[in-house]
Amino acid sequence: MSVTVTLHMYSGVPDPTWELTDVQSDELADRIARVSKTTLLKPPGIVGGLGYRGFSVTAVREKKLDPEIYIHAGIIDLDRFDLNRIADDVDLEQWLLGTAGNAIEPDVEKYVQGELAGRSTVMSPASVPAYSIMAVPPYNPGKWNNDPNIRTRNNCYNYANDKITNTFAQPGKGSGQIGPFPPACGGTGAAAQRDGQIPVASASSTPAQGHFVALVIWPGRDYHWYRLDSNAMWSHKPGQTAARNTDNSGRTINDPKNCDRGPYTAWCGYYHCIPANTRIA
Repeated sequence: MSVTVTLHMYSGVPDPTWELTDVQSDELADRIARVSKTTLLKPPGIVGGLGYRGFSVTAVREKKLDPEIYIHAGIIDLDRFDLNRIADDVDLEQWLLGTAGNAIEPDVEKYVQGELAGRSTVMSPASVPAYSIMAVPPYNPGKWNNDPNIRTRNNCYNYANDKITNTFAQPGKGSGQIGPFPPACGGTGAAAQRDGQIPVASASSTPAQGHFVALVIWPGRDYHWYRLDSNAMWSHKPGQTAARNTDNSGRTINDPKNCDRGPYTAWCGYYHCIPANTRIA
């Protein structure tokens, strides 16, 4: 069991990392548990910028902590399917900085303290950069592919919603009424809408929140979902196999409506997905 903290601040050289003691790990879990306010925002450091970008915490086989946590600007992203949490101050970041010990040099600590002092209260939604509010998921196949349990227990619907539930999620199940079988545009689409998906005419704009997904059908056999990522390209995860950004012909996907979809010949349309507002299981 181990808990590793990374201070994100550099561009070319590796960021500083260090391990927490068991006592510190327990305190971190307690501090996170005491933050009850939720938010649709993502930590702004996740999408980049130069200089201080927050902390990530990787926990291996720790019962009290989520496996991947990102903390910046008072926002705590637990990398799972429910809402993020937001604190009224940056005390948690200051505490994490204090656990670094000799892992960082005094001038680095002074720099980060200065950044935190300039942000003694968290940013309001109006002052958070637009890209933080949009939170369009990046194309990050390792999140889905590197762990065989995650790869085999999450499907295209999980991937489209950007939610790892390890339940091989089915449209409608999260809202209490699973979609009809065999899959069809009408029935499967209606089930997804009950889960929170919003049908839209196109995916050409950028939503203020969430991202776009698309539904196709293998008539009488199966459904499949695609997801529009932050790089303005589409990706998908076919069943228990790896997430990918190419179609059946090996070409990157500009638009799933026109890509090689194999037997999934029925085009059902685009949907607006706000992960914080969707319920999948």
